[in-house]
Amino acid sequence: MPRAIPLAKAMEIILLGERMSAQEALQYGLINKVVPLEELMPTAIQWANRICENGPLAVRASKICALKGLDTNLEDAMRLDEYFIMQLFSSQDIKEGPVAFLEKRKPVYKGR
Repeated sequence: MPRAIPLAKAMEIILLGERMSAQEALQYGLINKVVPLEELMPTAIQWANRICENGPLAVRASKICALKGLDTNLEDAMRLDEYFIMQLFSSQDIKEGPVAFLEKRKPVYKGR
């Protein structure tokens, strides 16, 4: 917890054994959004669908770079980004986005 939120707040929660409200979790950046319970699954599905509209290779590379970048120095993180950028630029999917835009349609990525 002290890595994710300010130390004073983390210690308050840890030492007092207090729960954090959804609004506090949102305020401290631990969650992205608060929705009523009946909107939870529709919102999650909407977010998943939006992610799936992006190129799968780019989504995968972005996740890897973001997560591995947390555990490495800046120079190595930038090398990892560069590696994935080169991989993406040599993929078939890299052409689909601009072509779909010019043709005024949604891209159909193949993950290749």
